[in-house]
Amino acid sequence: MNYLVSVQAAIDFIEENIEEKIELEEVAKKAAMSLPHLYRMFYSLTGYPVKDYMRKRKISIASDHLKYSKRSILDIALIVGFESQASFTKSFKKIVGITPKVYQESDMFFSFDRINLYEKINYLEGRELFDRYPNIKVIQLNEMTVLSYIHKSNLLDGIEKDALIVFQKLIKKSDLDQKKMRLFGRNIEFDEVLDEKSKLYAYEIIISFEEPIFNSIAGMQIKTIQGGMYAVGVTPSTSDYSVISLWNQIYSEWLPKSSFTEGSHTYLEEYITFNEKLVRMKLYLPIKRQLKPELIKVEETESFCVAYSRIYGYDCQKKADETFSEWLQLNPSIDYSNCLLYFSYNYDAENELEHWCEYGITNYFRHEDITTHKINQKKLDGGLFAVVETKSYGTLTGILEIIHRWIVSGEKYILDDSRQWFAQYQSSYVSSSDNNVCVRVYLPIIEKEQTVWVTEL
Repeated sequence: MNYLVSVQAAIDFIEENIEEKIELEEVAKKAAMSLPHLYRMFYSLTGYPVKDYMRKRKISIASDHLKYSKRSILDIALIVGFESQASFTKSFKKIVGITPKVYQESDMFFSFDRINLYEKINYLEGRELFDRYPNIKVIQLNEMTVLSYIHKSNLLDGIEKDALIVFQKLIKKSDLDQKKMRLFGRNIEFDEVLDEKSKLYAYEIIISFEEPIFNSIAGMQIKTIQGGMYAVGVTPSTSDYSVISLWNQIYSEWLPKSSFTEGSHTYLEEYITFNEKLVRMKLYLPIKRQLKPELIKVEETESFCVAYSRIYGYDCQKKADETFSEWLQLNPSIDYSNCLLYFSYNYDAENELEHWCEYGITNYFRHEDITTHKINQKKLDGGLFAVVETKSYGTLTGILEIIHRWIVSGEKYILDDSRQWFAQYQSSYVSSSDNNVCVRVYLPIIEKEQTVWVTEL
């Protein structure tokens, strides 16, 4: 099974029915997997539980309605699939931080875009950078066959808006479905399409479609735009100030601090519309890697024992850490030279009460030394694991995503759901939040040809 294709099929089904009541069993059926497996793989490849993704997308659509339509809050709540204004307000405040009414009257901007797994990129060295610039992401944009309109002018100021006005007139004369197209723009160098002697400025409007393009329209031509890796940021508005500020942030602040350098493919600006009104923009900075990605290895390990604290529910990581630390302090005779700090959690839980986190130490065998009922012991099975050695990055969500995507892209291994993933740290004295500490992350796998399929008659 190609997990990436299956989860993207689930995302596409959700997006097609985002304003309806969606049953998760239907989503799992579209993805051709069981519901528990959908929970796990959806989270692994997107970084969001499937229910959380649906809620945030609904709230994002509602946010546009609140800002750019004249509908009442109740009407908006019903449009995006909530049963009442009260339930909508509660969910909106939980995600955005303020009520719909306050948001409507504020300058705040909230957007949660549709995920395209074929564009998504994760990189280990970017955790700190992402925390500082959460509005900037790294994606892989595929090559696009597009319709192109080139606008020429003697003046540089206002050339983008003038190009859009002419482009919109061309589109209205055609039968193109504007709901199924993406709208981009870019500045063009003189020697790319123009006579250098004319010294005219040029701005290109580009539209891509979900379906293949076979026919052009008057005033436009079909062409191919090279894909590549991009740093992408979203503006809170379409004002010149917002656009310039974001370009400066991406190019002058984010890029020098990142592990990337400027790429040779084209700069792009994407125009986001709502009810045919331009509401914000995405800016695409072409980049390429400077550093080699950390290597994923396949290792065979033996089984081992763990003494651990498992806590369920809200704030379980902090509570498990505190509980286990207290136990360690009560047991000063532990020989740490043979132990490593152990960490794991249930990353596919949809229900907060089902979510758990474990802290422990490995290779601990003495049952009589356990002095509290909050500490348990168990034996973890050995076998084949995909392993990454890296710095400690909090809950290691990004690391897990990278390993999952490596499994998907390689197609040699699949996840072994019968065994538990875990991380081991260099020292038993540290917390997993200390990013100066080395950690090894183990994700259980099996080779595809070793999988035994059993059919019930």
